[in-house]
Amino acid sequence: HIQCLKWELIAPTLNMWANWYMSQWDIYIQQCPFALNHPFLHSVTDPLVVFKSPTEKSYARYRELMQIIDIALLDVVSLQYQPRAIVASVMYVLLGYHLGQFCKDSIASEVENNSQFLNERYAFNDLFSDFLAQSFGFQIAELLPTIQY
Repeated sequence: HIQCLKWELIAPTLNMWANWYMSQWDIYIQQCPFALNHPFLHSVTDPLVVFKSPTEKSYARYRELMQIIDIALLDVVSLQYQPRAIVASVMYVLLGYHLGQFCKDSIASEVENNSQFLNERYAFNDLFSDFLAQSFGFQIAELLPTIQY
C-alpha cells in the first residue's frame, strides 16, 4: 500500500546517524545517573562536552564530527563498515580528545595499531561503553576495527 501513497523509503545516511547519536550523547551526559556520578567526569575540567547545545563550543564539536564523517565518506574503504560504527567511532575519538583522554599525537600514531584505547581500565572507556550499551545496545569492543580505520 506504500506504492499507492507514493511514499519512498530512504535509508538512513551517516549524517542522520550522526545527528541521532549526538543527540543521544547530549541526553546521556546530562541526565543519566551513571554519567552524572561517574568519577571520570569529576576529574576533567570541562565535563559537559556536548554537540547540540546552542553554544559556540558545542557547534564547533558538531562541525568537527560532521567534517570527519564527510571525509570518511570520500574513502571507498569506509563502505566496509556499518554507518553506526563509523559515527560511534568518530564520537569516541572526538569525545576522548575533548575530555583530555587522548592527545592528537596519540590519536595519529597509536590508534591504528593499538587496541589499548578500548581497555576497560580507562575510566573514559567505562563511560563510553555504558553510553553505547544503554543508548544503542552494542559494546565498545565492536568498534575496534572502525576506530582503527
